[in-house]
This record gives sequence, C-alpha cells and structure tokens, in this order.
Amino acid sequence: MRRIAVVGSAVALAVVAVAVVAVVKSRGDDNKPVATVAGHQISQNELELTVEHFHEEADREGKPFPAKGTQGYRQVEKLALGLLVDRASIEAAAARIGVRVSNAQVDARLTAGTVENEGGDIRIKAEAAFLRATARNQLITEGVFRKVTAGVLVRPGDVQAYYRAHRALYGGTPFARVAPAIRSQLRSARKNAAMARWLARVRSSERPEN
Repeated sequence: MRRIAVVGSAVALAVVAVAVVAVVKSRGDDNKPVATVAGHQISQNELELTVEHFHEEADREGKPFPAKGTQGYRQVEKLALGLLVDRASIEAAAARIGVRVSNAQVDARLTAGTVENEGGDIRIKAEAAFLRATARNQLITEGVFRKVTAGVLVRPGDVQAYYRAHRALYGGTPFARVAPAIRSQLRSARKNAAMARWLARVRSSERPEN
C-alpha cells in the first residue's frame, strides 16, 4: 500500500488541525490510557507506535529525529497525541450522526500485501498500526462526507449568476454549453465547504478528558 504520510506533513497536520495541547503522562503500562476522547481511551502503546511511525518516516527521508528524553522528543509526543485525539474525535462525532466503520471494512480497504506483523519489530508494528488507523480515518471521513453533503444543491439561478459574474472566463462560449461544468464545480465547492464546516466544529470542541 502506498505510504500515506510523512513525518513533516503528519506533524504539520497535527499542529494545524488539533485544537489541543495534550500533556503526555509518564511512561508505564503500555495499555495505560494517556487520554480519553468521548469514552475512547488512547493507550500509551498507541502513542508510542505513532511516534515510532514518525521516526521511521524521518529516517526514510534522511531527516534527524530527536532522542528520547529531550524536549524535541516530548514535542513530537504531544503532536502524535494530538493526531490520535483528532482521529478519535472525528470517529466519535461520526458515530453520533450514524457513520461507523467496521474492522471488515478496514480490512477491505487495505491491500492484500499490508499485513499487521505480530513479531518484535517495533517499526513493522508501528507502520502496520498507522496504515490501519489511517485507512479507518479515511473510511470514516468518506462516510461523513456522503452524509453531510447529501442535501447540497445548486439551483439553476446559481449557475446563471456564476456565469454572469465570470463572463470573461468563457468568452463567446454560450451558457448552455458550460452550464453543466459550472453546476458540477459549484456543487463540489459547496460539498467541500460543508465538510470543512463539520470538521471545524469537531476540532473546535476537541478536548481530551484526562
């Protein structure tokens, strides 16, 4: 399966998208929760695997990665936790509007060559976990998109108004010829705006419970 994220872009997304400054708790039991979002517990193990994924991506790109125990490493932990909180918040909000994704759906999305390894290689586990979590997040986002954009419409008057306002773009091309393309363009823009508003509402309320 195609590599889905690189450390730079993933960390940047966490900074921009997550309205939360999460404090990573002290290390201990891998299953000990480091945050709880809408009843979903994010474990220390999930956090460590996400950080390890960022480490792997940094190594792949030949970029330095901060050593454990440093301020830089703690910052990466906070960003990784922010990404996990963001995904958990989206999943919880999606469930509230009836959008749920099963493990079978995630399995179907992943390619046959992407298999979770139960061995001792932390990097293999980290990559498998990140790919699986990303596939789940994609499926949830797609389901939400269909749900929140189902009622998006473009009226004939909207198409005509756009054509008149952007007349210079079309030269002598008659309205009837470009109307379908304008309608499609406006509908796509309105659907994207509806999805962006939904995500903004979810992210504005993101707060880990502990």
